[in-house]
Amino acid sequence: MIKLTFELYPEDGRIKPYEHPYGYIFRGVIMKWLHEIKPELVHVFHEREKIRPYSVNFIIHKKTPKLELMLTTYNDDLNDTLLNDLIANERVSLTLGQKHYYISKIQFERINLRDLMESSNPVKLFHVRFIRPVYFNTSMGDFPVRFPIPSIFFGNLSHIWNNIMSGDCEIDLGDFQDWINAHVYASSYNMRSVRSDIGKPKPVVGGIGNVSYAVSKLNKKYYLHVLESLEKNNDYEHVNQDFSDKCRWLDILCKLGEHTNVGANRTAAMGVMRYYPKDFLSKSDLLVKE
Repeated sequence: MIKLTFELYPEDGRIKPYEHPYGYIFRGVIMKWLHEIKPELVHVFHEREKIRPYSVNFIIHKKTPKLELMLTTYNDDLNDTLLNDLIANERVSLTLGQKHYYISKIQFERINLRDLMESSNPVKLFHVRFIRPVYFNTSMGDFPVRFPIPSIFFGNLSHIWNNIMSGDCEIDLGDFQDWINAHVYASSYNMRSVRSDIGKPKPVVGGIGNVSYAVSKLNKKYYLHVLESLEKNNDYEHVNQDFSDKCRWLDILCKLGEHTNVGANRTAAMGVMRYYPKDFLSKSDLLVKE
């Protein structure tokens, strides 16, 4: 996974409030750039029902007329194509809507997911801030889900993880979802709905704000069923290890979400999130043989 950060200054030296670019404009810039250098990839990366292998974020600075465009990609073909073009050609400007911006700096960062896994800890209390509207298209009904319910929130991040790490360190989605439903809940929240333009006839509505998540005490009924299915009755060591591993995955996926965004229209800078772990597992949270 790589992250490219473009530091951009407007040609006329100013950014008025009504000239602020929307996230979908940045997606258009990336797709136009890709179409110029390898057009066949544009269609591949926008196939229906498939996870898009990139995400977009941006920062509009208030004190200086500066934009930062962040592009995170997690596909080898896309990474190689963009990096080779940046090395071979000196790009000096980008057009956002009707306005030209000079590229003053391009910063490159490689994100090693194995390092992310190795540095993870089993979290039991954490806070997530949704900076830009988050919503989820699901099969649960005709309308999007606009609140990051734990099962949907982590289900989405799990699908992204498996797409990136295909065939290697994948999450057992069914098992993980069952565990989430039995152990993870939103302990508090302060969110509001916001409409966002994504370049389509109708705007979308998503939630922004703060959610605190907590892991309940180890659910003995859940693990009794698990142990019975594995024929490992009274295997405390397996239960403790599994509980700790699942809590560790919460930490890993939240850290991943800071790079990939979460939910629908991640490529239009939707679902941008920040993760703040508050408390981690201790021995007192695990089962002790009686």
